[in-house]
Parts: sequence; structure tokens; C-alpha cells
Amino acid sequence: MNNGLHSRRRFIADSTKLFVIVTSFSVLPCACGKEQAPQSKTATGLDVENGEIVLNINNLPYRPLKNIGGGVKLDIEGAPKPIIVTRVTGTEVAAFSSQCTHAGYEVLLPENGVLICESGHGGEFDLRGNAIAGPPKSNLTKYPARLDNNKVYIDYPL
Repeated sequence: MNNGLHSRRRFIADSTKLFVIVTSFSVLPCACGKEQAPQSKTATGLDVENGEIVLNINNLPYRPLKNIGGGVKLDIEGAPKPIIVTRVTGTEVAAFSSQCTHAGYEVLLPENGVLICESGHGGEFDLRGNAIAGPPKSNLTKYPARLDNNKVYIDYPL
């Protein structure tokens, strides 16, 4: 009987160590020739000022937002899917849910100015989260966002 309890405790201890090791790798910078930015950020790692999420686009995880057509995903605790933030123009950004309005699949980051649903059913959205092709008839849920001095401010209910 003690053997089973000991085995369970050992399993939990080892699983915890593995979890810590695996999650630690997600924050290590890539040593590749091409700079790679993480596609998602956890809610605990986000800066919040006056109730708004703040992203400094000079910081590595958010650098894709320096370029028109770039985008990042942010994991928000309690949200069914991450939110996507895109650079629409030189002065405009957009923030919206990455949950497809057709079947709930996750929408991928932009490529060539278009966001595609991962399900492959043909759902497409523009950089503002507006449905432009496929089965989705409605736009992605939007959150007010603005760009000010290399910082993106997102009014997201935390």
C-alpha cells in the first residue's frame, strides 16, 4: 500500500519537474540565424496600465507589429482562444479574438494580409478581423486598440 502512495508522489514530483523544464524552454531566445519571436504570451507576462494591455513593439515578442501586416497572439487567461493583434497601417492596429465565428476553430496569424482559419474550411479574415471569404458570415470579436509611441494599447476586459 505504501508502495503505491510512494509511486504516486514520485510521479507527481517528476511531472512537476518536467513541467517546469518544458515551460522554461518556451521563454529561451532562439539562437537561430533568423530572429524568431514567440507567437503567444501568457496573461501573467503582459503589462497592464489603467486597465489596458500594453505591448511595446520594440520588445522581441511584439516586433512583428512594427511592420504592416504583422501580427502576434496573446494568450489571455479565461479566453477560449488567444487574441490576435495586427498592424493594419502605419498608424493603425487591430485586436480581436482568434476564435473563428463559423465553427470556433482558431484563426492563424496573418500571411500576405489575410488570416485563415486553421480548420481549412476556407474562412478568411482581413487585418481588422473582418470576414472576407468562406463560411464565416460575421467578423471576429473586436477589442479597441490604438498605437501610440511604439506601444499598442488594447482595451480588453481582464
